[in-house]
Amino acid sequence: MNREKVMAGALLVVGFLVPLRLSQQEPQGESEFQRLRRELEALKEGQARIEKQLQEIKSLLNAILAARPSEPREIVLSVDGAAWKGEKTARLVLIEFSDYQ
Repeated sequence: MNREKVMAGALLVVGFLVPLRLSQQEPQGESEFQRLRRELEALKEGQARIEKQLQEIKSLLNAILAARPSEPREIVLSVDGAAWKGEKTARLVLIEFSDYQ
């Protein structure tokens, strides 16, 4: 009988302590959940800022590319009377502007 009383007392103590311990853990788990939610929201905000900056960069690049001519232009430049080397009928002429001082 004595052993049964000890077991009953132990079950009674465990019956009170387990719910008490679980109730103490809930606010900690909830605060952890809230902390994770705040971190997730901060990550989402950071990602939104990065996406906005990426769109701005794309817009700038598109504007630069639109301003460039799509076809190379042929430029005619007269160098009559200047020193030159090579054939007069060459399709490509390199011109160097320099100062010999």
